[in-house]
Amino acid sequence: MMGDPAIIGALAGLALGIVDFVVLGFVKARMAAERPSERLGASVAIEIARVSQLILFPLVGWFVGPALMG
Repeated sequence: MMGDPAIIGALAGLALGIVDFVVLGFVKARMAAERPSERLGASVAIEIARVSQLILFPLVGWFVGPALMG
């Protein structure tokens, strides 16, 4: 059945995306505290990476899950 490995892959990707989202949040906060003058450009880049990984990891997991388990 194609749905089960895809869902498992998507959930694994979501879990990894959530962990990465939190870790990059800590990096962003620490960087903002250490270098407030460079905060804007790097902050935007980190925020784009956080959100894109939170969206892309489950999508990639959806397709990779069946390849690994099928």
